[in-house]
Amino acid sequence: MINYRYFARKTLVYGLISATVLSSVAVTGCNKKSKVAAGSSQTIEDNQTVESGQPAKNDQPADSHNEPPVIHGVSDKTYYIGSKVSYMTDVYATDNSGQEIDVEVDKSQVNISQPGSYSVYYKAVDSDGNETTEEAIFTFVEEETQAVISSNSYSSLDSVVSAVLDDITDSSMSKGQKARAIYKYAHAKIGYAGNSYTQSSEWQDEAFAALKELKRSGYVAGDCFTYASVDRALLEGMGADCIWVDNQGARSGDHSWLLCNLGTGWYHFDSTRMYDGFECFMLTDSQVQDYINRGNSIYRRDLSKYPATPSQQFSY
Repeated sequence: MINYRYFARKTLVYGLISATVLSSVAVTGCNKKSKVAAGSSQTIEDNQTVESGQPAKNDQPADSHNEPPVIHGVSDKTYYIGSKVSYMTDVYATDNSGQEIDVEVDKSQVNISQPGSYSVYYKAVDSDGNETTEEAIFTFVEEETQAVISSNSYSSLDSVVSAVLDDITDSSMSKGQKARAIYKYAHAKIGYAGNSYTQSSEWQDEAFAALKELKRSGYVAGDCFTYASVDRALLEGMGADCIWVDNQGARSGDHSWLLCNLGTGWYHFDSTRMYDGFECFMLTDSQVQDYINRGNSIYRRDLSKYPATPSQQFSY
């Protein structure tokens, strides 16, 4: 039996997770952060390419840009009433201009002493005025309400998969929308710990144990084997076809992820949290190769072992 437990070259270690906190997020991954040098030209709002030193239309400075920042680490969370709440753990922003971007949080609607779900808003604005806003739902429950959810309530992998899919998807969603909900769920609720959750060599055992813990507490720690196992269980549970992929010759260590087919061809699917914020949701071979070309070897693989993806980007 092949042992699919894989370890990253380095991990991030975070503070103690409160026993009263049901869910937390760890920003980790199997790859090294890389830097990409900025080019000498850029595209402005009217799609005119401006070379360095040339004035843009309407006297726009040549070093301005129109791409908004990207906020990472924002996710829905659940807490017991009265517990300590962390709004900014693992939340950060990146910007293609290379600027350091601060993230503001608006938690004015939250009442930590009352049961309920509250909207929390995150905003990042760069020096050119480009703005991004993300919303997360913070839910507060009585401790005894959550205590009735026992990990022993699920007798099989199918039963816990069905319960999780009922929580995060509904019949109005397309397959692509359901796949995106699965990605966000695993990406947000599995923290990176450098080793798998169960130490099992069977992905079904890993998925079963991890999903039961996610239903119980809203958080689990593992490695890329944990992410891929949970991804596969949920994707196959909603009707997708999956192929397990192992990397080859990566400088940053062993890594596993999936090829996923929702009926329009195989695409790369990996909910693992990466250090540089890279998100591998239904990507083509070309998109993955672009990432490799930027100096990231985590997705190197024997191409002859796996089907090629479509040339067109996935849409849903």
